Amino acid sequence: MARRAIILVLDCVGIGELPDAHLFGDEGSDTLGNLSRAFPEGLRLPNMAKLGLGNIAELRGVPPNP
Repeated sequence: MARRAIILVLDCVGIGELPDAHLFGDEGSDTLGNLSRAFPEGLRLPNMAKLGLGNIAELRGVPPNP
């Protein structure tokens, strides 16, 4: 059986703003949070949820993984 590795790079997919966001005009920047609020059911990312994405920030449709 062949062994495979999948590498997923989420470049420029932000979760929340940094404390100095106001210095760069980035107040309210939260790409994943805004996307999750844009859909009534939220996001469906079961594999990312299993990896703990919902533990980083509150995202509609992505529960925390205990």
